[in-house]
Amino acid sequence: MSKKSILKDCLFIKRKPVRNAGIMGTRSLFLGILALWVLIVAPFSAEADQPYTPKPKIHVFPNGLRLITVENPYSPIVTFQIWYKVGSIDEHQPKTGISHFLEHMMFTGTPKFPHGVLDQKVNDVGGQSNAFTNYDFTAFFENLPPGNLPLSFAIESDRMKNLSLKKSQIERERKIVLEERRNDYDDPTQLLVERVYARAFVVHPYHNPVIGWEDDIKRITQKDLRNYYHQNYMPNNSTIVIVGPVKASDMVRQVGDAFGSIPRGTLPRRHIHLDRPQKKLQVVILHKPAMLPVTMLAFHAPNFKNPDQYPLTVLSALLSGGRSSILYRKMVYEHPVAVDAEGSYDPLTQGPSLFYFYAQGMPKTTPPFLKKELTSVINSLKTHPVSQSALDRAKKGLVSEFLMSQESTFGMGMLLGEMATLGVPMTYLDDYVKNIQAVTPSEITRVAQKYLNSHSETIGYLYPSGKPKRPVFRKPGSLVR
Repeated sequence: MSKKSILKDCLFIKRKPVRNAGIMGTRSLFLGILALWVLIVAPFSAEADQPYTPKPKIHVFPNGLRLITVENPYSPIVTFQIWYKVGSIDEHQPKTGISHFLEHMMFTGTPKFPHGVLDQKVNDVGGQSNAFTNYDFTAFFENLPPGNLPLSFAIESDRMKNLSLKKSQIERERKIVLEERRNDYDDPTQLLVERVYARAFVVHPYHNPVIGWEDDIKRITQKDLRNYYHQNYMPNNSTIVIVGPVKASDMVRQVGDAFGSIPRGTLPRRHIHLDRPQKKLQVVILHKPAMLPVTMLAFHAPNFKNPDQYPLTVLSALLSGGRSSILYRKMVYEHPVAVDAEGSYDPLTQGPSLFYFYAQGMPKTTPPFLKKELTSVINSLKTHPVSQSALDRAKKGLVSEFLMSQESTFGMGMLLGEMATLGVPMTYLDDYVKNIQAVTPSEITRVAQKYLNSHSETIGYLYPSGKPKRPVFRKPGSLVR
């Protein structure tokens, strides 16, 4: 998948930096961050005389730490990323949000790197650092000029085992996290998405937003954070990804020197409750101050372990892959009842996925009317084969996104880190394009009929009331620092 796959189309909340005492920053789409890095980080073969094909090299250390290296001699920077296999999927009430809370705390310092020193050292060499929390993982990264990787080795090996977790810092970060949580609640479209997810997933941990519920954030203690840290932050629960002008053999030696002495730990057993198959339509109705009415339709769908991921991915692109997509063309251009119509399907998840789309209506439209229009488009795909030209256009866009995701140092690292943490086989890199290209019109019809059914559907209606707010549509699936 392209980097849209890390919560496709949206759906990352920018975290308030902890560099200063005040609350800084604004929320933004993760894709905005990724796009910035694509511009900053040189493409793999921009200056090469011949095409460059990245070849990941994998090494597993005796303590269970996994290292993935991609040698890219053409990149002017190197990215170091460490991915921990822990996210909100590992949480249960009344401790939701603890993964994201701990990600904040990872920037508050160790005895070797007190609060603020980590960021300053990275800034001093012209690098950047950040982190994000997802349903399925937590990751930290530094993008640095070549030759500065020892700084990443020192920072990440130190905070894997020596995090301070002082009470004063915990309370400061709690205030920041709670403000993020309240901003989400105040955003009507984000609240609608959150409630649709909570209705679609009843007992599965995806029921909970990554940021957690407000009451849970308030009650997380220093002991909770310390226990969670020691249970999950260990070599055998992490993957390091290094992409840039490096030698894989050198990285094995240097990463081994920095992390090899950290002992493997005993991983907690995951207790993930699974929902019974949904048998009937679910409806969420929300009345909040908003600029526009919104209707969201969400359907249960499989993850990357099911081969139907490929026709579903193409179906999603057909329906909502930009302004030439079926939904946008029909609802915004041809029969203008909406100002926007988009959607997403992300198969790269540990648990089950959702196939969803939405429309933001004209001021005088109603959510049920938008639902009728959306359903009409769905039904047409169930009964009329998609044209070959439209199918080819959707495939071309998906293949381009996938290839572009590998054209930057940072983007390649993100793709590999996500795959490794979720357990996606490396053959995915080689097979993705041919599997997308193999999708036929009949398969589009088949998966539309199989998955886009009312008995597995959850509908969200947002009715504007009171003082309007600007709509921001974002899935509650990941938080970026």
